[in-house]
Amino acid sequence: MSLSPDKERAVNYETIYALTGYRERSYKLLMALPDPEEPLDSAAAALSETIGKSRDEIVSLRHSIAECFESERIDTKVLFPESPLFPEEKGEFFPVIYASGNLSLLRKRRITLVGMPKPSMQGKHDTAAFVSFILSEKVPVLLSLDDGIPSMAAELLLRNNGEVIAVLSGGLSRCESKSEAMLRSRIYASGLLLSVFPPSQKLERWLVMIRNSFTASISGSVFLAEEKDGGPSWSVFDKVLATGGRAMLSSSMLEVPSYTWARKHIESGALTYSSEKDLKRLLPREKKAETEPDLFS
Repeated sequence: MSLSPDKERAVNYETIYALTGYRERSYKLLMALPDPEEPLDSAAAALSETIGKSRDEIVSLRHSIAECFESERIDTKVLFPESPLFPEEKGEFFPVIYASGNLSLLRKRRITLVGMPKPSMQGKHDTAAFVSFILSEKVPVLLSLDDGIPSMAAELLLRNNGEVIAVLSGGLSRCESKSEAMLRSRIYASGLLLSVFPPSQKLERWLVMIRNSFTASISGSVFLAEEKDGGPSWSVFDKVLATGGRAMLSSSMLEVPSYTWARKHIESGALTYSSEKDLKRLLPREKKAETEPDLFS
C-alpha cells in the first residue's frame, strides 16, 4: 500500500524529527530535500551526514513510521504551513498538523476553553454559562478532552449542536479509555479532531505539555473557567496572554482564598468574567474586508 504524497511528506518529517528532536530544524531539513514527498530511502545517505545518524537507521525508522501511517483507520488530512486551512500559529512552531472531521471549522474564528479536572459547583456553573453563550453566538470551541471542565463542555456543546474542535495529546485514533473513544467519535461526526502527533506516536502522559503548547499557539482568545494555583490550564492561559491574545478568567476564582494566581493574572492584564456581556470581549474579531483602492481618496 502506497501513501499519498502529503502523508509521505509527513512520514519523512516525523522520521527526521524523531532523530533530531527539533521541529523547526527537522522541517527545514525536510524541505531542503530534492523531493520532500518521495520516500527518504534515496536521500538517506546525504541526510545521515547532516544529522549524524546512519543511513540504515534512517531507512529503518522511516519504514516503521510509514507502516503506522498505512494502518491508520481514521480518515486523516495532513496540514502543512502553506495549506489555506493551516491555523495561524503564535508562539511555538508546529509544522505538521493532523486533522479529521469537519475541516471547514478551521476557517472560522474560535474561542479556547480550559479548566481543571475536578471543578467546584461554581466552576461547573461558569462552564455551563460559557457554553450557553457560545451556542447563542455560534462560535466553535477549541478544547482538550481532559476530565472535568473540558469534557463537560464538550458534552454540553454536542448535545446542543455546538461546534467542537478537540486537540489531542496523542495520535488521532489512539484513546486512553472507551469513554474517551466514544466522545471522540461523536466529535469526529460533526466537529474536528486535531493533533500534532503522528499515528506512530505512543501514548505518554508528558505529551500533554506539547499539546498544551500547540493549543496556545493556535488560540487567539481563551476562557479559564476554574483552575487551582499551578494547574496545567495556566500554561495555555499564560502563553495566550503573552502572545497578545485575550485571556479571561472567572471572577468567582477571586473569591477563593487559595486561588492566588487568579489575582496575579488580573494584575498582568487578564480579563475577568462576571456576566455574559464580559464574554463578548472574547469573541473573535472579524478581519476588515479589503477594498479596492480609490483613485480619489
